[in-house]
Amino acid sequence: MKIQKLTALLLISFTSLVGSAQVNKDTTIAKVPDMNNQGNGNSETRILYQRKGNFFLYWGYNRAAFSKSDIRFWGDGYDFTIFDVTGTGVFHFDFLTYIKPNTFTVPQYNERVGYFLNDKNWVSFGHDHMKYALDRQIARLSGTIDSGLNAGTYNNTTVLVGDGAANGNYLPSSITDSLPQGFVPEFEHCDGLNDFSFEFGHLEQLWISKNSKHALSFQTTVGSGMVIPDTDADVLDYTARHNMETGKKSFHLAGYSLSASAGLQIDLFKHFFILGKLKAGYINLPDIRTTTVGGKASQHFTFIEPILLVGYTHHIGKR
Repeated sequence: MKIQKLTALLLISFTSLVGSAQVNKDTTIAKVPDMNNQGNGNSETRILYQRKGNFFLYWGYNRAAFSKSDIRFWGDGYDFTIFDVTGTGVFHFDFLTYIKPNTFTVPQYNERVGYFLNDKNWVSFGHDHMKYALDRQIARLSGTIDSGLNAGTYNNTTVLVGDGAANGNYLPSSITDSLPQGFVPEFEHCDGLNDFSFEFGHLEQLWISKNSKHALSFQTTVGSGMVIPDTDADVLDYTARHNMETGKKSFHLAGYSLSASAGLQIDLFKHFFILGKLKAGYINLPDIRTTTVGGKASQHFTFIEPILLVGYTHHIGKR
């Protein structure tokens, strides 16, 4: 619920900023009435950082947190759901991972390109590469399984699921020995919970340097996208579509996303910027592919991403 509330607050913040934003006709100078000299018509000149016609691109890294979700699994001979399960993102603490040419795309990263329609608004397309791994946990399960060691009908049965659940590690044997297991020993969007999204953005300038080469701005975005995960799922001993040992991937358009963000951007020397922001949203995956024999899964959840980015911007054409 906290993530959902934050998403709503970000959306409200974006709407209020757009509603109260000063209207200007794509100029670098904005005339603001001088409230202390209303009678003589004096005005105050406010310099705007020139952005109209600029394209930009950025790269950075994120950490991701996810709300609890129900995950339904179905296929030939089974249809069951595990309830209120938790999953976590993956964070790499080794700094060298982020700068080595052969590993810098291993962590959770963000990339995006965009174009400024005027000095304050832009459109963009990009990719948020998050990762989701089902935690090892005790969960409730309901549904039917027609054959195999776990055949039966279940109604809110307490079971063991998640990363390494089948081998019974990390929990006292007195607990794991007594719980049914082998239903979903592993479930993760391991080579990316990949969100490819379009965004509309708006910013309000907070400060600009005297030489107009540096600026500080507050920005907000709203967006929607397609989610294409690579899912590695171990379900009832069926062969997974993803195979880490052979390098076989299982990328598939599984659903969609809705998101909003807010952050601070520092522009430097007209062409470079640093952006730190908080992004939150909703992901719905109704069509996850899990096994080589047609098994599928579905889940939906909210997420939040703290993100740190560096970027480059350049004007296209003549001003």
